[in-house]
Amino acid sequence: MVSDKLKTDREFEFNKALQIDEFYRKDGNLQNIMLEWTHYAIVNDAMDSLNTDKGIKKLQVLVQKTVGYGSSRTVKLLTEMFQEVYQDNADNKSTKSGESGFSTMVIMAMIVSSLKEDFTGQKIEPLDILKIKINDYVDYEDSFKRILDEINTKLGVNI
Repeated sequence: MVSDKLKTDREFEFNKALQIDEFYRKDGNLQNIMLEWTHYAIVNDAMDSLNTDKGIKKLQVLVQKTVGYGSSRTVKLLTEMFQEVYQDNADNKSTKSGESGFSTMVIMAMIVSSLKEDFTGQKIEPLDILKIKINDYVDYEDSFKRILDEINTKLGVNI
């Protein structure tokens, strides 16, 4: 009887996990979220669209979907990215040699990496995403690695 009860409990949890997975995957939202964040992370002038009302509205919808479908790790990264942007705008500062811009790029790459793992279970390195975008990556590799480590430590994540 104990064995049957354990088996029933395991089956229930497995079926519940499948049902949740099916809910998230059936409407194509996951793919769209992933592709939109990847666009922002890889395309050099993608962030320019955020200077328009339409671009801001599109980002707001993307953020809502990301919060709704992403893991807690992804939401932490999203929060960190926006807090940094808000702080930079409030301070209206020009940071040392674009360090703030580097940090935003690293966090965005981490968001893409986290979403990829959320939706497919596959892990990709955030710095590999930056290597796609930045042609002089090797010149700043140490900075990118340091920023990645700082964010992982600060948020208690491991991307």
